[in-house]
Amino acid sequence: MSHPLPSRIATVLLSLCLGACGTLNRAGKDLAIGVASPVLMLWNGASDGVATAGMVRESAGAGWVVQAAVTPFTCVFHVIEHGCYGLVHVVDLPLCVVYGAASQLYPAGHEVEPLDIYQGTWFDRWAAEARRGHDIELAGGPPREDRAEADRPVADDD
Repeated sequence: MSHPLPSRIATVLLSLCLGACGTLNRAGKDLAIGVASPVLMLWNGASDGVATAGMVRESAGAGWVVQAAVTPFTCVFHVIEHGCYGLVHVVDLPLCVVYGAASQLYPAGHEVEPLDIYQGTWFDRWAAEARRGHDIELAGGPPREDRAEADRPVADDD
């Protein structure tokens, strides 16, 4: 016989912990990067490795032979680096429940934001837009850089 009460309690607790938009955003990015990590490791590792080998060639003032010789090593290094980035996102995913609970217990604290290892993803743009809206609410108007033009005194052209 199953007990529906513990499962309902767990559902309520998870929904409270993951109820913040920033927490769901972070969890979504962690999940997406974690699932795509094998492809990201190879793709980004290879492209970063080739770019690094090109920089080695340019800084050494050498030819294509040096670039060809260092490319396998730089590619392996960057594949391992991007694998570690994916691992960080996978480890961070279950911790989003803790971040969500903390943000609900102390709502005046910092907003939960996605990790900034991979920039320019949909999750980062959404977080930036949400942060901008939150800044406008707190300041009672547009952010400071938008008001800088309006705050400048107008010079007389006499």
